[in-house]
Amino acid sequence: MTLFLAIALALQEAVAPSLTALDARWQVSFDTPPAAPAGYDTSGAYVPLKGGQLVAVDLDRGVVRWRLDVPTAFTPATGEGLVFTTAENTIEARDARTGAVRWRAPLPGGAAAPLYWDTGWLLASTPSGDLAAFRASDGTLVWRQPLGAPLSAAPAPALDRLYLPLADNRLVAVALATGDTVWTRTLTGRIVALKGLDDQLVFGTTDKWVQSVDLERGRERWKWRVGGDVAGLPSADDKRIYFASRDNVLRAVDRKSGNLRWKAMLPSRPAGGPLRLPDAVMVPLVASEIPGFDPVTGKPSTTIKAAGELGSQPFLRPDARLTAPRLIVVSREGQLQAFGLRFEPPFMPLDVLPGAPAVP
Repeated sequence: MTLFLAIALALQEAVAPSLTALDARWQVSFDTPPAAPAGYDTSGAYVPLKGGQLVAVDLDRGVVRWRLDVPTAFTPATGEGLVFTTAENTIEARDARTGAVRWRAPLPGGAAAPLYWDTGWLLASTPSGDLAAFRASDGTLVWRQPLGAPLSAAPAPALDRLYLPLADNRLVAVALATGDTVWTRTLTGRIVALKGLDDQLVFGTTDKWVQSVDLERGRERWKWRVGGDVAGLPSADDKRIYFASRDNVLRAVDRKSGNLRWKAMLPSRPAGGPLRLPDAVMVPLVASEIPGFDPVTGKPSTTIKAAGELGSQPFLRPDARLTAPRLIVVSREGQLQAFGLRFEPPFMPLDVLPGAPAVP
C-alpha cells in the first residue's frame, strides 16, 4: 500500500492542472464589430462598437450590464468604479455598474489618443500636443501642459512621475502632481508601446528597436534590434522581460542585462503583447490561436483557440478567484469570449479497489 500511495501521489503532482489549461466559459456576440479595443476593470468589459454604442459586459457571468448610444473612436478608460469616454470636445464619466453619467468636462481641441486613468488621475492628450490632467472622481481640471506633440501610446506611471511617449519621437518624464517636465529623451523612432517597471522603462519603437532606460534620468540600459515592429506591451517577471515582434518571434531577455535568454518562432503574426501567466507566456496571434511557451526555456506548452480572429490585446484577470474566467478576448468580428481554468479530478489512492473481490 505504501508503494501504491507513493505512485498515486507522484501521478497527482505530475498531472496537476495549470492556469494555462483554459476552457471557454461564455461568449457574447455583438451586432457590429468593435470600433476600438475594449476597456476593462476587474469585473467588466466596456466595448465601443462601430454602430455608435458602448456595451458593458459582466466578466464573471458573461451577461450585458448595459448598452448605451455612446459613439467613441477610443478605448474607454476605467478606474474608481467609473468608465471614461471622450467624443468631440467632451469627456464623460459613467457608473460602471449602471452606465449613468456621473460627470462631464470640456476638452478643448478634443482627444488625440485614448484617455488614461491612474490612481485618481484622468489624463487626456489633445491633437495640438497638450496634456490635461483631471481629478477622476469629479472631472476637475488640475493642470494642462503644452508638450508639443500628442501621445503615441499609453503613458507609464512610476511613483510620483509619469512617463509619456510622444508622437515626435520623444520620451518625456513629468511630475504627476504638476505636469512639469523632469527629463526628455529624443529617440530615432516613435514609441509604440511603453512598459513601466519598478527599475526601468521598456519600449518598442517604429524603427524596430526594443530599448530599456532607467527611471531617474532616461539613460539607456540596453537595446535590441528586432526584425519587425513590436506588437503590444512587453511583459515581465522578476527574471526576464518578454516581447513579441512582427517578424513572428517571441524573445525573452534578462531583466537586468538585456542578454537573450531564449527566442521562439510564432506560427503567425502577433496581435498583441505577451501575457505572463504563472506557468506560461501566452501570445495572441492575428489568427484565432493564443499559443503558450515555457517562461524558462521558451518551449511550446499549450494553445488556446478563440472564436474568431483576434482584433486586440486580450485581458488577463490575475486577481480573479480561482473558479472565475481568467482570460478575456475580443475578435475582429465582434465576439467577446472568456476562458477559465480547467478543473479535472485529481488522482487519489483507493482503500478498496472497485469491482468484485478476486477469488484465489
